Amino acid sequence: MPHNRETGKSLMPLLITSMAVIAPLLFILGLVVGNQLKAGGSLSADSLSSWLSAIATVAIAVLTFILAKETWYLREAQIQQLAELKRENIRPNVGVQLESSQVGVNFVNVKISNLGKGIARKVSFTFLDRQGNQVTANQDVVVDKFFKLGIFRLGIESLGIGQVFSSYVFSFFDLGKDLKGEIFKPYLSIAIKFEDIEGTPYTNTFAIDFAQFEGTSELGSDPLHKMATEIQKIRESIGKVARNFNGRIGVDVYSSTDRQEEANETRKWIEEQRGQTND
Repeated sequence: MPHNRETGKSLMPLLITSMAVIAPLLFILGLVVGNQLKAGGSLSADSLSSWLSAIATVAIAVLTFILAKETWYLREAQIQQLAELKRENIRPNVGVQLESSQVGVNFVNVKISNLGKGIARKVSFTFLDRQGNQVTANQDVVVDKFFKLGIFRLGIESLGIGQVFSSYVFSFFDLGKDLKGEIFKPYLSIAIKFEDIEGTPYTNTFAIDFAQFEGTSELGSDPLHKMATEIQKIRESIGKVARNFNGRIGVDVYSSTDRQEEANETRKWIEEQRGQTND
């Protein structure tokens, strides 16, 4: 409906120009024909001059009409380019991807991100099978894993520019039990519907084929996760050593007198050992 209204507005100046060109042309032709009928059909020099003037006027009118037409077409193209540029500057681009967790390759996170230049509103998700039929809850094991997250059931009201939502969604260990070992058989696609701030609708579709995960492995582990794990182990070890059974910190306190007595005893022991050696 808005597109038809814009088209009508763009054609209105062209119609006005056409009427402004055709009206004088018809008036001149009427005068020439009237003079010709009064003269009894004879072609005099004046009538010939009138006909030539009329033909020249027609040629000028046609050229003016063509120029006006091309001018309005160019203006319409510029308006469309400006509208498209404006739309691109506010166009969102919502995407979904699966990625391995830092904990391990068998744990999978889902990441929803807006990579466009505008805010995405009224984001909704629809799951489809290989034939393009919609899959709802309790119809597919993998889809049920996604539906545990309310974001896939209820959608997202607004997703800002560059905003990312990430969450753990499933592990291949649990999925293998649910699928009875057929981990790499499932296939599904996610249709994402969303709007920009002006209400223009968009749709993105992402296919997820679990066969592509077959043979996936990793060497080592994430350094940050490994460091956090080691720090946690050190903290637990220090806690066990520093605390006794009643939760109090066990601390041995030495004074300067205690240290001096310990030094004298050490010196005395060394001298005794030297005397036994000399004997």
